[in-house]
Amino acid sequence: MDKALETFVPLQFKRRRGQWLADSGASAPNVYIIDAVARAQYWHALLDSGAFKGVVEIARAEGLMPTTVGRLLRLARLAPDIVEQFIMGRQPRRLTLRWLMRNDIPALWPEQRQMLEQFK
Repeated sequence: MDKALETFVPLQFKRRRGQWLADSGASAPNVYIIDAVARAQYWHALLDSGAFKGVVEIARAEGLMPTTVGRLLRLARLAPDIVEQFIMGRQPRRLTLRWLMRNDIPALWPEQRQMLEQFK
């Protein structure tokens, strides 16, 4: 793996009652969302670098369906402050990875912020 394409998230996770939680005190990031965003950003970097020509190639390499990869890739467009909120455990409680994958994510960052307001 190319070092330039690695993403480091400074969190430690512990398993409690069958669920992965961040060991960072009061905040509890949703590790499923964070993992999906990290994958999406990595795949986007692979596409930009030319390592893969498209979603189908990534899906084949990852053993996933192309529709799943396509839905996850939309997360690479999230505003940086939204991603930071997720990492810090300040994501809306009712927001799930399933919801993010099944719904359109606006391209404009202000609209993304408005979209997340509906969960508060």
